[in-house]
Order: sequence, then C-alpha cells, then structure tokens
Amino acid sequence: MGAIAGTNDPLLNEVVPASQLKRLGDSMAERAPDAVERTRRRFEQLKAIVGKLRSANVRIALGTDAGPGDQFFGWGVHYELETMVALGMTPMEAIVSGTRTAADVVGLPQLGAVATGKSADFIVLDANPLEAIVNSRRISQVYLRGKQVNRPALKAAWARDTGN
Repeated sequence: MGAIAGTNDPLLNEVVPASQLKRLGDSMAERAPDAVERTRRRFEQLKAIVGKLRSANVRIALGTDAGPGDQFFGWGVHYELETMVALGMTPMEAIVSGTRTAADVVGLPQLGAVATGKSADFIVLDANPLEAIVNSRRISQVYLRGKQVNRPALKAAWARDTGN
C-alpha cells in the first residue's frame, strides 16, 4: 500500500495542505515498533476475514468515515480501493464495490453506474486502474451530472481558502 504521508502522491499533495501532511507524517514516524507490528497482524486478520466474506458471496461495499481530522475526503476513497486490493479483491471487484454496490447499499439507484437515467457522475483517468488500482488517482477529468468540473478553478479557490 502507498505512503499515506503523501510526499510522493500527487493527488494527495493536490488536495491536502502541506502542514497537515507534515503533521501526519511526523505522527506516523513516531509510532512505536510494537504498534506497527500490531497493525500488521490486524491487517492479516482482516485479510482472512475479507477472504471468508468473498467466499461466502457477501456483498462488500466501499464506505468511508472520512471527515474531520486527518482523514482525507475524496483521496481516502482511492486509498480504500488500494486497501481492498491489498486485502485480496481484484481491482474490478474493488471498483464495483465503490460504485454500483455502494450505491445499491445506500439506496441511491441514480448513482453507481454510467447508464441512461443515472446521474452521469464519473472520472476520466490517465491510466488503467485494472492494471494497478493506484491508477484510480491519475485523474484527468471529473464530471458531475454530465458536466465537466473546472478542477484548476477549484484548486485555486482551495489554495486561497487554505493559504497554500
């Protein structure tokens, strides 16, 4: 899985203030070795659980608890996709869990797929996420309700608002 501190993740660096990334990186560098080892053991346990759920054909939907603090709304979903693949899902399974399955689970039939009668919210990527799920972060264009989002204008506004 990728480095969450983001120093080498262009998308994370684009959407999170440098001061927040530094604070998070510093806190991760200060973790005790036993805490790191516990996290690795928990991840292996989770990997086994996800394998059992998949074997039992349980629907797995991507969700996020991103919100205040050091959870990065938007980028966190890409990280969750990467985590799902690291837990044993294929890139396609992870993408479907974050689109169609997630929309079905929360009862939003107008979302989750590109189809007639749906909302036409989608991203255009510069690389194939089926080859490497981290390619989901290589966003070229964003469309909401069928209209292209002006990302440079949003980025400029965000920079003004955050002082970056």
